[in-house]
Parts: sequence; C-alpha cells; structure tokens
Amino acid sequence: MNSMSFIKHLTLCGVLSCLGTPITFADESKVILKPNSTQDSFDFDTKQMSGTIRLDGPYHGVTRLTDKRTGKQVIDTRYSALNFYKLMSVNQVMDEPRKMARTITFDDHWVEVKWAATDSHQGVLTARYEVSEPNVVDLTLTLKSSGTYSAYEVFMPNYFDKALIPHVYLWTRGRRANELVLPSVNDVFRETVLVFPRDAHVARHCIDGRWDRNEWNRSTVQMCPVRHYARCLAFMTDQEKKLGVVLMSRPQDCYAISTRYHADNEADRLTSYSAFDFSLFGDNVIPGDERTVRVRLALTPLDSEMSQPLKLYQTYLSEMNGPRK
Repeated sequence: MNSMSFIKHLTLCGVLSCLGTPITFADESKVILKPNSTQDSFDFDTKQMSGTIRLDGPYHGVTRLTDKRTGKQVIDTRYSALNFYKLMSVNQVMDEPRKMARTITFDDHWVEVKWAATDSHQGVLTARYEVSEPNVVDLTLTLKSSGTYSAYEVFMPNYFDKALIPHVYLWTRGRRANELVLPSVNDVFRETVLVFPRDAHVARHCIDGRWDRNEWNRSTVQMCPVRHYARCLAFMTDQEKKLGVVLMSRPQDCYAISTRYHADNEADRLTSYSAFDFSLFGDNVIPGDERTVRVRLALTPLDSEMSQPLKLYQTYLSEMNGPRK
C-alpha cells in the first residue's frame, strides 16, 4: 500500500468510525485470480510461481504452472493438473466431467465450477480452486449425491512435463517401514498403469470392471495394483532434483495413487507425458449424502535428500486435521 492509499485508508476508517459502521477490509495477503475476457480462465502470480486455472473445455484445472526460481513450466501444455476425468463406481462409468455442461462462479481469491446431476450421474459436483499460499494451489471437491453408488470414485489425473520423474512413499512388507520409491519400467507390468492403493480392501476397485467399460468410445487401460502407499503423497522432480512438484491429500479422501512408470529409454515409456492420478472418494454413497475431499498441489525446492515434500505433507495433515477456520 503506497502513502497516498494509506492516507485514504485512514480517512475512510475515520469516516466509517464516526458513522458507527463496522470496518472490514479484504485480506490483501491472498492471491488475486484475474479472469480473462470470457471469465472462464484465471491467471495468478505470486513471488514463487505463476500460472493459469481454466474451467472450460475438457482439460479444466491448472493448465500452466511456472516455478519462478528455476523458470520451469511443469504442466504438459496439452493437458492440465487437478483435472476430473471419469466418474465411476463398481463395474461402471457414469459420466465424464470433461464432456459435461458446467457453471462457473468466482471471487477475487477463488474460482468454482459446478456440474449438475444428470441421468447417468446422479449427483452434483462442485470444485473450488484457490491459490492459498505463494507456492500452493488448493482444491476442494464436494459431492451431493442423489444416487446409490458402490465404491464411488472421481478419477483425477495430473499431467506433467515428460522430463519430470515420479516418486512415491510405499510400505515395506508388513508395514514395518516406508520407503521412497521411483516407479521404473519392468516387463512384469509394462504397458499398464501402476496403482498404489491405500489398503487391500480398496485395491480391488481398479480391477472391478470400471476400467473395462468402453461404451460410447470411452478409453480403457489395464490398471495394475501393486504396493500400498505409505503416505497419500506423490511428487515429481526435475532431472537435477532441484525442483519438486508435490500432490497430497488425506488418506480418507484418496483411496489410491496411480502413475506412469519412469523409463530412461524413450521407447519404454507408456506415455509422452509424466503423470499422477488421484482416485478420490472410494466409499459407498446413497441419496442425501454429502462428501468433501481436498487436494493440494505445491512447488518446492529440493535438498539433497528430497526431504521437503514429506515436510509439506506433514504440515498439510496437521492443517487439515486441526480445527477448520
């Protein structure tokens, strides 16, 4: 705030105080989201990153995210992160938000997109995006169900630049310890998508038939459940291991994390991008149920031990599990 603005600020305070009017001011620490002319795409800029959140088209979500320290843009420019692909339950795909009509609302500090219930998907989905810290984009997704679904899922892909390398924390045998793993190509699971479930019960969801449904030309893929995740945390690193792109959620909000395995040889890659998918919800819902899940996307510098993502995750859990503000 410059000196002239400060003087005007004080003058206004005095006038309102004399009138007995309660004095409230906007939180200037929050990041402003600037809409484009059609009000369906929103740019943001902080000291640590800049980017764009789009709410139109198939690849809604974070379509651009640039780390200012390194100058690297981490999102695959064809796609997006925090994107909703399939709405699924046991042995069925109800719909795809990418193809569904939606409504958009926004304020200075948040943007929201809503998908109404349809004949094929009996529930209202509302997603709110907010740049809550200089290096963080927070997503809140709420389902208001008017249908009955077993093992309900919103499948949320995040598409990153192909140069980025995936890492996850997985349990060792008997959950005696967790270890940081780089999922790499292997002939045993070649040409499949690796799935790291939360536990043995939810490990069945990705092979219950939902990924075999090809009606209306929907894409199919073989999902391969492997070791259980030890932390509901996944992160990408650049080749130099100086930049981390971190995704996290609470275990009760995300039943599985899936990824495209890393391969040094281009011919061994499964896709032309790097990606993590979060399988959100995962439990049964009935008419009248309202459920909310949350996901955080963050950028961070990395030390030699790549310790920052886990620290960010621990802070996030403390924040999410503490009293709601």
